[in-house]
Amino acid sequence: MPIQTAGGRSTGEVPGTARRTVLLTGASGVVGRAVLRRLRGLDVVCLVHRSPVSWPEVTTMPGDVAKPLFGLAEQAYAELTGKVDAVIHCAAVTDFNRTDGSLEATNIAGTGHVAAFVAAAGAVLYHVSTAFVHATADGDRGRTAISYASSKSAAEQVVRSSGVPHVIIRPSVIIGDSVTGEIAAFQGLHQVVAGMFAGIVPIIPFDPGWPIDFVPVDVVADAIACLVEDRVSKGEFWISAGDKALRLDEGVRVVVDFARSLGVSIDMPRFVPPEMFDRLIGPVFLDALPARIRRNVVRMLEFFTTYLQSGQIKPSSLDQLVALGARPLPDQRESLRNSVNHWATRHGYGQTETERVA
Repeated sequence: MPIQTAGGRSTGEVPGTARRTVLLTGASGVVGRAVLRRLRGLDVVCLVHRSPVSWPEVTTMPGDVAKPLFGLAEQAYAELTGKVDAVIHCAAVTDFNRTDGSLEATNIAGTGHVAAFVAAAGAVLYHVSTAFVHATADGDRGRTAISYASSKSAAEQVVRSSGVPHVIIRPSVIIGDSVTGEIAAFQGLHQVVAGMFAGIVPIIPFDPGWPIDFVPVDVVADAIACLVEDRVSKGEFWISAGDKALRLDEGVRVVVDFARSLGVSIDMPRFVPPEMFDRLIGPVFLDALPARIRRNVVRMLEFFTTYLQSGQIKPSSLDQLVALGARPLPDQRESLRNSVNHWATRHGYGQTETERVA
């Protein structure tokens, strides 16, 4: 029986057992690297832009999604379209503070180039978007952070308008591997953890009961791989915790308790109503901070404002994905603790001063 998406549409499954070739973009990134390690039974070609990719039995090809034909010679491009059956499009600029046009060039125009390739190849596109495509800015706060979500929303429209067979995948906030905490690059939530460890987050201007939705990177990779391996050819899937998400105060408590277990002396941040912070506390609190710390705090506020979304519970397709054979969501507290542990280990916490210097 066909699996239904969160919106009730049939995914459609394409039968067949022949070994396929998959083109993977963004293989050096957070999601792409995890997907590369998880894929099985497929010939994988990685389109590599800046960072090299080394993985057993994987072919790499230099190219840039932001350029027409990926910047390849016409013959090389044609040869690639002739052997690719599916494209997993993970390449994206994720820094929401970019103002140099690279968000639009890579996330929107680049997706158009990928869709054109898929059309030429007669392939299926697995487009990795974000669970925050409908996010909106809350006044001035979050206006910068929202640019990433807006670019991904526009990219989805590019995919839908292209006419190619496609699956849209929307991961939530991504943390490290659910067991090891490992991740290709530390993300926005890690920056919040860093601020808490440094003691520069004494106040959080949000409701402590709001859900904070995150998913481990291995869960995201496994879900994507299952969709590709099961030849699902249409549908929209939300890879999010949904109603299993921790409350904000529960997530903050995990970080505080773990920091204290390492001997880091930090207090539980105080939650205050957003309007009180903006009207009475923020102007005094922020102006008193050194410029570098103030920038970091503002970035954290933008992250929370944009990606908490006033207590909204995200839709989740994890039950449908589990029916395809994907892994269920692990314990949220344990996953967060392992992710914080990996970040803390990389930054020398839990070591003596001599060990840190060495």
